[in-house]
Amino acid sequence: MMLPNKHKTTRQCEILLIPLLSILVISLSIFSGCDVFSKSSGPAILFTSNRAQADLTTNSLRSSDAYNSEFNDNYDVYQMDENGNNIIRITDTGEFKQDASFSPDGKKIVFGDDTINDPIPGIYIMDANGQNVIRISAIDNQDRSPSWSNDGKWIVFTSYRDGNAEIYKMTPDGKTQIRLTQNSTADSEAYWSPDSKHIVFVSDRDNNAEIYTMDADGNNQVRLTNSVDVDQQPAWSPDGKKIAFSTNAGGGYFEIYTMNTDGTHQVKITKDPGNDAMPAWSPDGKQIVFCSDKDATDVNNPKEEIYRIQTDGSKQVRLTNDDAGDDFPHWKP
Repeated sequence: MMLPNKHKTTRQCEILLIPLLSILVISLSIFSGCDVFSKSSGPAILFTSNRAQADLTTNSLRSSDAYNSEFNDNYDVYQMDENGNNIIRITDTGEFKQDASFSPDGKKIVFGDDTINDPIPGIYIMDANGQNVIRISAIDNQDRSPSWSNDGKWIVFTSYRDGNAEIYKMTPDGKTQIRLTQNSTADSEAYWSPDSKHIVFVSDRDNNAEIYTMDADGNNQVRLTNSVDVDQQPAWSPDGKKIAFSTNAGGGYFEIYTMNTDGTHQVKITKDPGNDAMPAWSPDGKQIVFCSDKDATDVNNPKEEIYRIQTDGSKQVRLTNDDAGDDFPHWKP
């Protein structure tokens, strides 16, 4: 009788185990709340995308069962590392999400959603793995664009409950809500300063979209920009000394600029043949992520991709590359 080859048997077991282990890892990442978050190769970046059926074989851990909804204009929340790798889908509701960002401790995500079982846009909070989604804004209010204060006590947001866009703040449980602006024109796109004492926002109260700041209670509203162009999407730097924003200064494409918090020393960071928007600072203040349509191939329906750049305008890197729209990037604290 010939004895079995020990080495051959062991090799056969290894060959059988490899695909089983791969399936187990993918299954665990999908059904245990995406624990692969902790294995990212760099700081995490949240973003929204309508890539439901996009081909992500080069930069995503994915399962055909987890990505089986039709590719459409409904945006879900995703996470990737700072190099564009380890892309993880956090929500899977096939509805429009925007402005998703982490809580200061990184355990929660706040976002705006137009259609989660409700016909009116609202603000929601969920665990960082996409579980336990709770609406914190009133059902009958059109609330959007949330931003969490660094002290964790408040969420500032835009609301249309009074007939036009105004800025409010509320506690994370949604129980206390305070109106901060009161104008006949639109005030929106509010973002906290790192010390949670001030808010930067956009208003067209002077017949043009300009950037303003105010105290956390809505007092001392000060205009920072003054141009005939559109200045929008401001974001405060982690050290509190700069504000990044998007503008079409000169009437051309939108580009990313930075300025001092008093509006002085405006510096152009990007110089791209396309629209650059939605800047967000890295936690160390050395980089900015943003979305751009500069590499779009369909001029009639340009799709945004996400890029990373040094704050001096050098070393621009493309992070996403697909046929979908990727936008609203935000770093994890």
